[in-house]
Amino acid sequence: MRFSLAFYSIEGFINEHNQVVLMLSIIREHADSWMIKAILWLIIFAFVGTIFYSWGMGGSTSSGGGVIATVNGQKILQAEYERNFNNLVNLYRQQFRSQFSNDMIKKLDLKNQTLQGLIQKKILLIEANKQNIRVSDEEVISHIKKLPSFQDDKKFSEPAYRNYIKIQRLTPGEFEESQREILLLEKLEKLFRTHSKATKSEILKEFSNQEDKVKLEYVRFTSDHFTSEIKITDQTLKDFFQANKTQFEIPPQIRVKYVKIESKDYESQIEPRDEDIEDHYQTKIADFQVKKKYKASHILINLKPSEIEGDLSEEEKRKQADKKAKLKSNELLEKLNKGADFGEIAKKHSDDSASGINGGGLGEFPKGTMVSAFEKALDNLKPGEISKPILSRFGYHIIKLESVEEKRLKPLNEVKNEIIQSLKEIKARQRVKRIIKRIHMAAQQDGNLDKAADGHQLKTTETTFFSKKNHNIPEIGDQPEFFKTAFILGKNKVGEPIITPEVSYILKVIEEKPKYIPELRKVQQKVKDALIESNNKTATLKKFEELKESLKGNKDLEKIVKSYGLSISNTPFFSKSESIPGIGNIEQIKENSFAMKTGEFGSAQVRERFYLYKLVDIEKSGAPDPEQTKQITNKIKTEKKRQAFQEWIDNLKAGAEILVDKTLL
Repeated sequence: MRFSLAFYSIEGFINEHNQVVLMLSIIREHADSWMIKAILWLIIFAFVGTIFYSWGMGGSTSSGGGVIATVNGQKILQAEYERNFNNLVNLYRQQFRSQFSNDMIKKLDLKNQTLQGLIQKKILLIEANKQNIRVSDEEVISHIKKLPSFQDDKKFSEPAYRNYIKIQRLTPGEFEESQREILLLEKLEKLFRTHSKATKSEILKEFSNQEDKVKLEYVRFTSDHFTSEIKITDQTLKDFFQANKTQFEIPPQIRVKYVKIESKDYESQIEPRDEDIEDHYQTKIADFQVKKKYKASHILINLKPSEIEGDLSEEEKRKQADKKAKLKSNELLEKLNKGADFGEIAKKHSDDSASGINGGGLGEFPKGTMVSAFEKALDNLKPGEISKPILSRFGYHIIKLESVEEKRLKPLNEVKNEIIQSLKEIKARQRVKRIIKRIHMAAQQDGNLDKAADGHQLKTTETTFFSKKNHNIPEIGDQPEFFKTAFILGKNKVGEPIITPEVSYILKVIEEKPKYIPELRKVQQKVKDALIESNNKTATLKKFEELKESLKGNKDLEKIVKSYGLSISNTPFFSKSESIPGIGNIEQIKENSFAMKTGEFGSAQVRERFYLYKLVDIEKSGAPDPEQTKQITNKIKTEKKRQAFQEWIDNLKAGAEILVDKTLL
């Protein structure tokens, strides 16, 4: 029997990455929420150990197409690259659907991610061979037999395995080879594994970074806050223009002719067959699994050792904080049992501010979102029931289960229309790719793009002049590859096809204009605006220096800043490992704040923003308890291992001969 977890592994990796992206907006909005912190912990945990598995997709058995790159003479085929890239894009597309765009592909840099992943995989496989690392057939078979995808009642199911590789359109040999690569990489990683240590000073420093907290008063203003009173005359305008001519230079401009083909225009011409629909359903059956879902509310009572007064050890403070939080939780539970409204209690008492304002409502969330103690409690509740106080790393939770939806597989008839649309999109993209390549081939022969387009019942469009700095073409929008291609082409040259999932182009430069400096009268308003901005920046910088000077030896920040028309803001306590509330993650301010004494002032200029701040209060953490020491030690050792391994990979990469044919990307 021959057996590869390639697809299984990469899907897991990408789905986890998708979760990260999806969570970003929520995290920004509710950064202090217990639920968000729980999700972040889960995501971080999910990423541990995925580096090798993320490279498993696509074995060395690919054939066909050009060579997109070579690593020390070993080939990475275009077909392998395209398969990996398309799988990656499709997984994102399935997750985001209509929200997924070409712009997202660019921002996530998926093309480069795919290529670099394949390069790094190839480098490590070469190194494994140098180290004479081998994986036997027996090891591969044993590994595959243990894969969750092929388990039935905790036993290996050969029918499940056969069905899987059939659905994935793989031969047993191909599947086996991709799994052999994964095992090779695992062995290589174990061989390299370093014996890292965490010193006492490193542990204390990390603990301090996590637990030491400061509170600030601060003033913030932008470079245009103070306006200049300098009078602008014709002469000052002329002098400024002469001194800053290059600022107003008109860059080189071009005008292009292009053919544009959109995949959606061909979707109506495609009718997927029933067998294709069934095949797609079986191939992507994991996508139609609906996880168990809960709808619940909670009341969170945090453990707050810092609020415990007296000359006590940190461990004793923690114990007393735990006792205090548990007592309060039980008191609240008693009120709920006597008929108090859950939502009102949550609004008044919950330390989870994001859910508290909604009566403790967490909304609907899938299984696996919450920490284990929380989910275990949910599974022991019936809809409408309230739990006893449950302890997690975030504190004590009183949970109310509102509803639950069991795990299920969506039947084919429920998702048929979705599959049909997906197949139409896939086949339309394939058709567009064929057409655009034929047009390019024809246009390359005689340079006549109009004729080549007309042969496929398509028309060309001509743009107005545009530059690298200003390429606002309504029909094109944000298409970096379009403009990149345009500016590397010579006049009357036909560019290589620009192919994206939604839209594809072929373009030809038809006219060029060199750069030039315009006359002052033609850009007079721009010059005036720039001069005003420059004068205002100078005025603001002068006031900033005056403020800094005024604060020397003066403790009354409020009195001084009010005289300048500014107002004071206050931060809550924050640690080094957190972003500064109201300010952001500005390392200069953060580092200085933790080095200052209470009452001292600091200042910073970050691009167009100016900051003045005063250290109001400090909370020192003391020493970590044994459990905290253990956690921090493991964190430091893991990070050291990760850094060392990555440095080793980078060194291998730096010493490798890597050739990339960018025309095939």
